[in-house]
Formats: sequence, C-alpha cells, structure tokens
Amino acid sequence: ENHIPFVVIDNNPNLAQIAEENSYPYFIIGEPHMENTLLKAHLSSAKSVITLSPNLADNIAIISVVRLYEKELGRTPYFIMTNADTQNDIEKLKKLGANSVVSPSKLAAQRLSAVSVRPDMENILERFLYQKDSPIDIEEISVPEYSWIRFKRLKETRLREMTNADVVGIKEPNNKFTPMPSGEFLIGSDVKFLVIGTAEGIMATKKLINSKYKPQEMKYV
Repeated sequence: ENHIPFVVIDNNPNLAQIAEENSYPYFIIGEPHMENTLLKAHLSSAKSVITLSPNLADNIAIISVVRLYEKELGRTPYFIMTNADTQNDIEKLKKLGANSVVSPSKLAAQRLSAVSVRPDMENILERFLYQKDSPIDIEEISVPEYSWIRFKRLKETRLREMTNADVVGIKEPNNKFTPMPSGEFLIGSDVKFLVIGTAEGIMATKKLINSKYKPQEMKYV
C-alpha cells in the first residue's frame, strides 16, 4: 500500500493462498533461515530484513546468515528488525546484529498504559499517526556533517517558516534528548531532529537539512 517492494518468505504450505488473500506481490515457500531461500528472494538488492519467527533460534539463524552475506558482498549493512518476548532475548538479538527488536507484549503494555492515562490520545494516534493515508507524519532526520544548519541556533534556520513542519525533539550523540527545543538551541554535530508535519513538509525539511548551502528562500522569510 505504501509502494515499498517486499518478498514474503515462509515454510507454510498455504502461503500461496495467504498471499492471494492479502495481495502479496512476491512470496517464496521455504525455510527463511536457509541461504538458498534468501538468495531466491534477491536479498542482494534488498535494504532491510524483517524476521518475525516465534522461534528465537530461527531469528538468530536468519540474522547470522544475513550479516555474513552482507560481509561477502561488501555492501551497506542491512537494517534488520526482529521480535522477542523477554528483555534477555532482546539484548541477545541486538548483540547478534539486529538493529531493532520489537516486543509485542511490551508494546501492548506501553499502549495500554498511555491510553489509560490519556484516553483521548487513542483516537488521535489511530487517526493521525498509524494510518497510511494520514495527513500528519513524524520522522527522525539526521543532520549531516556538511549541512548548512550546523552550528546555528534553531531559530536561525527558519525551518518552520519554510516547510511548515515542526522540530519537536532533538537527540544528541550522547543520547540526550531535548523535547520541544527552544529557538536558542545550538545545532551541533551528529544530532537528529524529530520532525512532525505533513509528508510534503517533512520531505522539504529533509531536503533543506541535507543541503550544503543556505537556501535562497531565507531572503523572504
């Protein structure tokens, strides 16, 4: 639905029927942790791998195979996402090479806790952040070394005026997070902006942040 190509791999013999019912464009019936299966899926051209086996050993095997394959190719590292039930398993999978580990029980607990404190927030989250056709989006944008906004105060960048998107948080290299930063915030190296706005506004913000030169529009805002 978001026009991101993907291949589903599963050893379920009914996968063809499941794929038809859910409009999966590509699928392979086979063991996901086997190298031959991953090669059939054209892993070399992929950007990321999502492994969601209920069996921890399968997830470990897939992560190991993918990391070894990426080293053989000498390519940019894959983004690997997986799942786990316990904190111990989460830490183990991250050490083995997973970039992101999702805990369904932990996510459910956080969601229940948030909604119980602020019941009105549930509708807002469902309507504006979780739906694919939402007019509002949120994204983390890294500030590159060459960006023209480095070593400037946030107010000097005039990002809000030019893109109509808001910087609602800034994460620094030491993991310090500043929510709702003031205009006096000094933008250093290797910081990440948490930006909220329309898809167009976020895209425009990313383009400005990734530019080496101060935009001409600054003359008019």
